Amino acid sequence: RFQSRRKSSACVPFAEDLLCVLMNGPLHGYRIFDLSQVVAGPLATQMLAEQGADVLKIEPPGGELLRLHGPNHVMSLHANCNRGKRCLAVDLSDQDGTALMLQLAATCDVFVENFRPGVTERLGLGYEAVKAANPNIIYCSVYGFGSTGPYCDRAVLDPVIQAITGMVAGQASPALPFPDLIRTLIADKSTAYTVAQAITAALLARERGAGGQFIEVPMLDATLAWYWPDGFSDLTQEDPTIAPRRAPDNYQLIETLDGRVVYYVATDKQVQGMWRVLGRDDLLADPNFNQISAIGKDAARAIAMGEAIHAGIAAMKTADVIEQMAAEGIPCGPVLERVDVMSDPQVMHNDIVVEWNHPTAGPLRQPRPAARFSETPGEFRPQIGVTGEHTDEILGELGYDDAAIAMLRGAGTVS
Repeated sequence: RFQSRRKSSACVPFAEDLLCVLMNGPLHGYRIFDLSQVVAGPLATQMLAEQGADVLKIEPPGGELLRLHGPNHVMSLHANCNRGKRCLAVDLSDQDGTALMLQLAATCDVFVENFRPGVTERLGLGYEAVKAANPNIIYCSVYGFGSTGPYCDRAVLDPVIQAITGMVAGQASPALPFPDLIRTLIADKSTAYTVAQAITAALLARERGAGGQFIEVPMLDATLAWYWPDGFSDLTQEDPTIAPRRAPDNYQLIETLDGRVVYYVATDKQVQGMWRVLGRDDLLADPNFNQISAIGKDAARAIAMGEAIHAGIAAMKTADVIEQMAAEGIPCGPVLERVDVMSDPQVMHNDIVVEWNHPTAGPLRQPRPAARFSETPGEFRPQIGVTGEHTDEILGELGYDDAAIAMLRGAGTVS
């Protein structure tokens, strides 16, 4: 079960291979063929790399799209999605390059791509071609809208998916009654996590005898599924009066004397604690205002409650609000500027942010893997390869000697 799938692994005997798994993460021994670009695919494979997989990033000789927009071929966004991978540069428009990639795919466990439908088939690297070279391959295609349908051939980026899934419209609040985009690549990143989970599930199924298979993950599907649990809670049932408001509709951003805080009250105990924090004994004793069920039945009452909370918090300092609400068990936190996040006490205690020096890009800050395994710990991999950095190394593992590699490079097949 624990035998390495990499022929070049030094850990061959069972006991030694088990030790390698324990030291190098739960996916040690698996090899990933990463033909994806930008965010959704690369972020997924980065997660697999930091859980121990050997991820081979395949790029054209000039580098993938994100590399072209940063100094020293290391742009921050690219760096945050491609840590811990080995890099090979191949001309896929060349038949020799395609043949080489099929040879490489035959040594891999997983193949990931995120081109538009039909592109990998035209390159000779579609599922059927790769499956012929490696019947046990887990082949994952990440599409914008899907492989078929009215939108399948359209170009797509993250904000387009945000808009179509209703996420943009769902950002309106009573204080600012107009929608806006979420200022992060929420569709790309939710898709990446879906891809990583689907791949590991397929690998588990293969271990249990299911063999290789094809996985399709459209960004549209992944993002809508991610947004649905709370974003569509008011539309989950046919009768919208059953759940007329969503939990996010109650989110509040409140001004204090010296900043802003976010809080959320969801229980009678928390409502009553809020009145104690604000010194509102009158509302604490009022059954119309000390029970969530009573407040929820009357819109005017809910508005009055919000106004009372806003007025009370506006007269307090941020630190006092947070300390007193924590004592009452009320979820509350400061609205931090992004530059202040790294110095937050809990962020520092969790040792989330790692600072390291890239040989050409200089000092970098990045988060370590969030999942922490007790027996098979993954690792933060402080390495971001440049285009083609590991070409010779990877080809050597396929059996090519220096002369053969030089011929491929001379022909422009690899770089």
